[in-house]
Amino acid sequence: MEKKCKNCLLFDKEKKSCKIAILIAGEKFNLPVDANDNCHMDELQIPVEQIRWFEEDKDNNKTIKIEYPEQLFKE
Repeated sequence: MEKKCKNCLLFDKEKKSCKIAILIAGEKFNLPVDANDNCHMDELQIPVEQIRWFEEDKDNNKTIKIEYPEQLFKE
């Protein structure tokens, strides 16, 4: 399968943008893309890092947890 936006689950057809959020100085941006574009993340060599938020429930005690790449907050 070609690495085209139209083949990707992160392609927002209605907004014609990539759903991967790019954070710059705390502001969220989504790249505008065309369905036939090659993957911009690959072409621009932008590393995609996942931050995962989830809720843990133990004995009716809910806790929000976060997982992130170790190097995310290093300078």
